[in-house]
Amino acid sequence: MPNYIRNKVYGGTYFFTVVTKERIKFFLDHENAETLYKAIKRVQKRKPFELLAYCIMPDHWHLLLSLPEEDDSFSQKIREIKRLTTYTLRKSMGISDLIIWQDRFWEHSIRDENDLTNCFNYTHYNPVHHQLVEAPEQWKWSSYCDYYRDLPENKSVIDPKNFEKEKWIYGE
Repeated sequence: MPNYIRNKVYGGTYFFTVVTKERIKFFLDHENAETLYKAIKRVQKRKPFELLAYCIMPDHWHLLLSLPEEDDSFSQKIREIKRLTTYTLRKSMGISDLIIWQDRFWEHSIRDENDLTNCFNYTHYNPVHHQLVEAPEQWKWSSYCDYYRDLPENKSVIDPKNFEKEKWIYGE
């Protein structure tokens, strides 16, 4: 197995894609999605980071976050989110050896404002991309409405053409 080298930057901003084992749709169940969301918020309190955007999909999730200036430990945060979610779902489902996650996760270091905007928009557009909803505001498990709640109806702020050029950065 290759030895991947992560780009660790103190105070860095990162985009993550974390996928379930064999793309099992654990998070179609709203209680499971809530469990994952609570794990993200719990880890954020214990190991602080700025949560810029998130989207929980049926078989994967995206996070866009910034680390504190003295911190480069994003792997610990992702590992802890996965661990807490696994622990809680094993307990609630009564399956002590339940495997939820692929071993690794996709991480992309944000390079500039344009890169940040693209990852931010991709995160929120993901449910539309996967044809789960027709508009980002229809997806409950996303931070889209935290930012765009007061937009007039049918006013799109995301242009999907922006994601065509560099698909590799999104990890799907």
